[in-house]
Formats: sequence, structure tokens, C-alpha cells
Amino acid sequence: MLRALARRLVTGVLTLFLVTVMVFALIQLAPGSPLAEGMETAGLQRPAPEVIEELERIYHLDQPPHRRYLLWLGDLARGDLGRSFHDKRPVAEKIGERLGITLTLNALALAVMILTAVPLGAAAAWKQGSRVDRYAGALTYLLYSLPVFWAGLLLQILLAVRLDWFPIAGLASDGIESMGGLQGLTDRALHLVLPVVCLSYGGLAYLSRFVRATLLESAGGESALAARARGLSPLGVLFRHGFRQAAVPMLTLAGFLLPALFGGSVIVETVFAIPGLGRLFIEAAFQRDLPVLLGLTLLSGTATLAGIVAADLAYAVADPRIRRA
Repeated sequence: MLRALARRLVTGVLTLFLVTVMVFALIQLAPGSPLAEGMETAGLQRPAPEVIEELERIYHLDQPPHRRYLLWLGDLARGDLGRSFHDKRPVAEKIGERLGITLTLNALALAVMILTAVPLGAAAAWKQGSRVDRYAGALTYLLYSLPVFWAGLLLQILLAVRLDWFPIAGLASDGIESMGGLQGLTDRALHLVLPVVCLSYGGLAYLSRFVRATLLESAGGESALAARARGLSPLGVLFRHGFRQAAVPMLTLAGFLLPALFGGSVIVETVFAIPGLGRLFIEAAFQRDLPVLLGLTLLSGTATLAGIVAADLAYAVADPRIRRA
């Protein structure tokens, strides 16, 4: 078990290394100086050539690409992610400011996905072939096919602009400091409703179909047939045998949900003007802010690796056969 986890960790670290190399190389392919082009994209005045040369020397941009990457790896080994090209602030500080917002948004979306998709998929599996199954299938296929940016704009137009049920963007209303505790909490919760819905509906649709298919496959196994022969009801077979045997594939999928949500939050945070990591990634990409891009890539890759390792541990606990293997 420990040997297998060690192999997975080594593979994950090598994957992270290759991902950072690819991101670094792609940035180098863009023409012009990252500092000068990034400042112009951010709406700043282009500095004088001698100023650009001095800044490039400070940020080691006058070095060959492989030398710059090795310098970045050396700083990373000391726990330093470097400083932003845009505002000269430490990358770790900029990420830390927005990490809580993105984690809150993703945790709420993940909770909505699981609490909605599992009962919906179980109901569709229990009523296989019925109207419930057909309607659930049609709804999930419709949700899965909707582009996130289009759904976000549609929700803003219908629910925020026309019906005025929810705020259109941001995390809080102006003057929230003067609101009472309950009123301020309600205001923040209302601001999160539309982004959480946008971030969760696609995964919800996929997860519910996955739960349905896995439960039906598990409920048709030998142990489920033996349970039916002992007189156990179809619902009892579904819950007592289906969920137990479906635990491993469901845990495997769960390990990839949170990293996938981070990718979706790039679009959602941009549409709803939420100052999280996804919006920071878009800003850094337009500004060609290489240190910030590398720091966010490293964080995203680490989250993916952590999700995979957590899934390995979880289904090894859930299935003794995997643990023995």
C-alpha cells in the first residue's frame, strides 16, 4: 500500500514538473518582452527601453530560458514562488489573498453536486425505465450540454436583471460594513447563489448519470442476485449492495471533481466578477505574468495530485481487495 502510494507521488511530482515546463515554454513562444507587453495589456504606459532592460535584469529575463527555469526551481525549493511582473508583489501573497474565495466557492459547488446528484441518480436507477428515469435523463443531458459562460449570462439576465432575485456580480453589496451580522451574511449568501449554480450544474449532470449507471451495474451482480433470492426488496438491494459495490468507482470520480471545479471557476469568476484564483489566472495570462501563472499551475497540479492520492486511500479503505492487491 505504502509502496503504491509512493510510486503515485513520484509520478505526480514528475507530472507537475512537466506541466510547469510546458507552461514556461508556451509563455516564451509569445513575441516581445513579457514585461513590456504585459504592462501595455494592463493599460500602463510602456516604459523606456533602459527601464525595461533594468527590469529584465532584475527578473532574470536577460538569461536564457533554461537558466530562468532553473532559477525558478531553485526559488521554489526555498519556498519562494517569486514576485509578480505586474505589481512586484510576492506570488504566494497574491494567491493566498484569493485562495479562500475560490475554495469556498468550490466547496459549496461540490456539496451541491453531491447532495443533488446522488439522490437523483439513485432515484433514476430505482425507477429504471419509468418517467422519473426519462425526465432525469433529459434534464441531466440538457444541463451537461449548456456552456458555462452562456448559462452564467442567462442567469444574470433572468434572475438578477429582470426578476432582481439575486445580485448580478461580486461577493458583497456596497456598504456591507454597515449591515448587521445576519443581514451581511444573507447578502454574501445571495451573491454566491448564481456562481455556485453555474459551477455545479455540469458536474451534477455528469455525476448523476454516473451514479445511475454504476448502481444499475452493481445491483445486477451476483451478490445482488443472491440478496433478491433471499427476499430483499429491489430498493434494499440498491442501497445495501449497489452503493457498497459502487463506492470504488464513485470515490475515483470524486478525486477528480475538485481539480475540475478549479478549471470551471476560471470562467465563472470572470463572468460574475469574483476576485478568486480563476480570475487571477485570466489576469495573469493577459498580462503575461509568468511567475503568477507558474504558481497557479503548480497549485492546480498539486490539488489534482492530492485528489488522486486521497481517492486511492479512500477506495483502498472501502475495498479490502484493493488494499491486499
